[in-house]
Amino acid sequence: MSNSHIIRIVSLVLLLLLFISSAPVLGDQDQYPRTIIDGTGAEVTIDHAPERVFAISTGLIGTTMYIFGETDKIVGKGGCTKGPANVETNYTYNGKKYSHTTPWAVEAILYPKYLDDEALPFSGSQCQENIETIAKTNPDIIIISTRAWGRDNGEGCKKSIETMKKLGVPVVVLNEIAVYDQDETEVVYKEIELLGEIFAKEDKAQEIIDLLKEQVKFIQDRTKDIPDDEKRSFMYAGISTRCPGQGGVSFVEGVDQLESIMLENIVNAKNSYTGNGRQVMSREQMLALDPDVILLPTAQGVHTPDELYYDERFVDLQDMRAIKEKRVTGLPLIGCRTERLSFPVSLMVAAKAIYPERFGDIKVNDWVDEYHRKLYGVDDDTLQEIKKGMCLEWMADAGF
Repeated sequence: MSNSHIIRIVSLVLLLLLFISSAPVLGDQDQYPRTIIDGTGAEVTIDHAPERVFAISTGLIGTTMYIFGETDKIVGKGGCTKGPANVETNYTYNGKKYSHTTPWAVEAILYPKYLDDEALPFSGSQCQENIETIAKTNPDIIIISTRAWGRDNGEGCKKSIETMKKLGVPVVVLNEIAVYDQDETEVVYKEIELLGEIFAKEDKAQEIIDLLKEQVKFIQDRTKDIPDDEKRSFMYAGISTRCPGQGGVSFVEGVDQLESIMLENIVNAKNSYTGNGRQVMSREQMLALDPDVILLPTAQGVHTPDELYYDERFVDLQDMRAIKEKRVTGLPLIGCRTERLSFPVSLMVAAKAIYPERFGDIKVNDWVDEYHRKLYGVDDDTLQEIKKGMCLEWMADAGF
């Protein structure tokens, strides 16, 4: 073969490679501009594929963007997740001490840059954003989910969002503001669906939604036939050290709170406290409620059954049936009290704690790993880090 032939072949190959590399791909610029209807009903036009995203949420946006393969587009964040890294967490469960520096935020485990506040500036909590911080990152889109534990009238959120819109870039709000009477699982599904539309990843978004629904159905199928008179009662008790200063022993969540709604609708248990809101309760009030099971969520720290069983602060609660019968369970460490993509984990831990006989064949320790493997596609080491960050190491040791 002559040199001229070789040169021609090489030239053709280079031209072919150049054509392939420059050709539009699904999810790239050929998918834009696109107009979507956000969670507030506003029409938002996105002119091009997002390249500089300012993400404000309690974790949903970061974890979903990781699954989409888009975390490198994040230029700033707001909500809950911020530095510093390497903060030590210590707790004791069933008499064994645990200590680690793994972040509680799953998005920070998946994408450690999330805790670098210089690389990804933090604008503040939802609806309290520093607009100057956002502007300095030069975003080409701002995405915000206002879902958090607070239940105010939403005026602060609306004002903040209107200010963001003055920056001249698309602002997509994933949820209805200050609407609290919706099916909480459907709210999460809708937010994931909108993220799929923003990034032209509709198929991937549907895969996430289908996986979440699969876990919910798995739990519901095992408890849906329990009649009302056989439903077990639970108390969702945040035993924060702040409670004594407010004249009580524990925060207790009522039936209108996100966590209670999910436990009643999906796990088919009943809240022993039938009031609304998040109330500080006295010893007498807690003894009067006397639930079958006590669930301990994050409340200004990690809380475990050992505290209720052995801490002097709770010596006056020892006559509660759940404490006497050792039916107290610590829930995963979830920041800002919103589960997002991790909500099936909290539900499964609670479901087995409330109805152990119906989940006797399930090792929640293994179930959690399998769920996260399917969801995030990560290796075994990362699965263990996620579980560690959620303070669920005790499950393997307890055979839970």
